[in-house]
Amino acid sequence: MKFIQFELRLLWQNKLFKWLMTAYFLVALIAIIWGQIGLQREYQQRDFSDANYQSELQDYQDDAPMEPYAAGYFGYYQFHPVWQKPSAWSALIHGERSEAASHTRVRLLGLQGQLSNTATGNIAAMPIGKLDLSFIWIYLMPLLIAALSLNLLAEEKASGRWSLLASQVANSGMLLTKKMLIAAGLLAIVNIVILLAAVVLTDIRLDGLWWQIAAVLLAYQLCWFVITGWIISLQRSAIFNSLLFISLWIIFAFVLPGMAYLFQTQQQQPAEHISMLFDQREFMHDSWDKDQQADFDQYLQDYPQWQATAAELDKPFDWRWYYAMQHMSDVIVADAVAQFRASRLHSHQLGEQFAWFSPVMRLQYSMNRLADTDMLASQTFLDQIAVYQQQLRDYLFIFYFFDKPFTLDDFADIPQFDYKPISQNNTSKTLINLMIIGLFFIGLITLQTRRNRG
Repeated sequence: MKFIQFELRLLWQNKLFKWLMTAYFLVALIAIIWGQIGLQREYQQRDFSDANYQSELQDYQDDAPMEPYAAGYFGYYQFHPVWQKPSAWSALIHGERSEAASHTRVRLLGLQGQLSNTATGNIAAMPIGKLDLSFIWIYLMPLLIAALSLNLLAEEKASGRWSLLASQVANSGMLLTKKMLIAAGLLAIVNIVILLAAVVLTDIRLDGLWWQIAAVLLAYQLCWFVITGWIISLQRSAIFNSLLFISLWIIFAFVLPGMAYLFQTQQQQPAEHISMLFDQREFMHDSWDKDQQADFDQYLQDYPQWQATAAELDKPFDWRWYYAMQHMSDVIVADAVAQFRASRLHSHQLGEQFAWFSPVMRLQYSMNRLADTDMLASQTFLDQIAVYQQQLRDYLFIFYFFDKPFTLDDFADIPQFDYKPISQNNTSKTLINLMIIGLFFIGLITLQTRRNRG
């Protein structure tokens, strides 16, 4: 206990330690507040979009009841908002929400063309990302750990205390380990306080998800302390220690993620996705010059649930044929859409495999998954949009194909989009991965300690 009190007194007298910890804590608080402001702004935009949607519906309700032909204009002009509702943690762990649209509008036309015309969230932020709490934890915390402990032995030797301390204990390595554990414990306390501040300042709750994020964060912190412990065990100069740490940090934070990104971009094949959109558009244009009655008859054979309608097109332009053609434009590119979806999932799996060798990548993948801000969340959003548009078809086609007037009461039954996040998480994998990396460096420490004794 006296040793701990003595070490705490030394740390408190260290101005660099106090400034670094204070700056780390304040930057984390700023990231929390900034993220919460951004999340509230997104909710405000959602409220504005919903109010506009309700106003548009009211305009159509003023014309109710609408005959099936008139109701066809409703399916064409009326956009229905869809929103990937963010989790409370997305304010602190923004992940990939800047790289894909999290809110858009869809109508009863070809879906893939609509999705391709959707703008991304924040294009300016895509190259550099956003300053959020996960960035501080993933990239800046290792540098803080290095500043707190990397040159601990060199500083003790420079102050002249090390020879005296080492002479009083049987195992000087254990003494150094205790000093590092005290620094790690203080940083862990600061991180827990930051997590508790997030509970107070945001909508985050102290639930199972909070504990999972705390567990992976502390495991990540411990992993980097072990890495610095191995560098210290080499007993080299302070300059060598710093250069070696920076080299490892660059490899884990940039080299391995960069290699993973190159492999991932090769898997996604964006050119084929663009070609798919051209194929859909070409089908739409060509359909106007074909035998519309023959195409409509074929559609009714392929989708027998709508065969109760009169098969003959009774007007020069018939909404039934038009929406059938729009639906078929999605059908003909369904295989290409499935292949593109599979390529995205495969590229994500490649990133997961690279993450086994990098604690930085592993924590990033884990945090993004827990906050539902990763590529899996984006793809789930797209999948649910497709399901939602099919619900719109199933509902509105009843009026077009069965010659049913659209009444005032029917507006209340229009399907509404409700995003459902997937419950999949990789907390166990993350903890195992970080433990394996930590054990690897502990093994290196053990070997180096034996060499030092020999």
